[in-house]
Amino acid sequence: MIQVFSTKKNKPHHYGFTELDAKPEENTYGFNPIEFSVSKDGKDWISIYDVPDLEGVLCVDTPYVAPAKQTDEYRTIGIQDGKYLLSSNYDQRELKMTVVLTNAMDRNDVELTYDALQRYLVQREPYWICFENWPQRMYYVKANELAQTHLTDGGFYIDVTFTDQIGMSSSIGTTVNSSYVKGFGNNEPNVGTAYSFTGSNFVVNNLSDVLIDPERRGHPFKMIVEGSSSGKFKVTNKTTGDVIYREKGFSGKFVLDGVEPKLEGQSDLLNTNHGIITLERGTNEFQVENFNGKITFDYSMWWLS
Repeated sequence: MIQVFSTKKNKPHHYGFTELDAKPEENTYGFNPIEFSVSKDGKDWISIYDVPDLEGVLCVDTPYVAPAKQTDEYRTIGIQDGKYLLSSNYDQRELKMTVVLTNAMDRNDVELTYDALQRYLVQREPYWICFENWPQRMYYVKANELAQTHLTDGGFYIDVTFTDQIGMSSSIGTTVNSSYVKGFGNNEPNVGTAYSFTGSNFVVNNLSDVLIDPERRGHPFKMIVEGSSSGKFKVTNKTTGDVIYREKGFSGKFVLDGVEPKLEGQSDLLNTNHGIITLERGTNEFQVENFNGKITFDYSMWWLS
């Protein structure tokens, strides 16, 4: 199980009507602090609340809806009017958050805490960050600037600017752990979603804002096939037209890992048609031929905001 945020019981929180007599040591504030965590691999996370040197540092603002930044390439063909779209991608973008420290003992405490915050956020390599107000989404970022917009002997007010390297957010975890995929604003249909199937006809719901494309976009994607086939095993995404098939029979575990097919962990490319599988936004209708067993789709969701 992936644990993103702190497991502490007494996290900083906004005081409620039942806490009118709350004391400072009871971790109550006049606003709603937003917890955030960072991770190098998207699996092991460190919450700001679990860093002793950052006690009292609170996030007061994050991007409510991160704006997509689209970059398009066009070409003029002959003397035809207008231009034609050659390619389109989502470019890097800036994300900003604001953090404060209000209970410092003295100037030395302020300086040491700012230094600890810098060590926590500024790294040579990009890393994943997750904000509590969008808890199923993570962003691949580098911190560019920790602007000291207000610094006193009692605390500080810091604006942090990140560069989102990918330009989209990714789900925390994959479809094999749907608790990290489902959530507020994640395109969930009214009907339930499933990602493991035993029949020959089924529907895969891609809740992303984009096509899942392991070949051209490099999206992590696995189709895990467990069972047996007497030969001419074939999987077709009727929505996209993608097809992968294997003429020879097999028994065991066949995995399409991105663009590489494997049988029992060994490359199986020469026994297939070199096909790939992509997933269109929304519903994808699949048909499976000459197979008895289970097929599981394991991939991350991608969203614009």
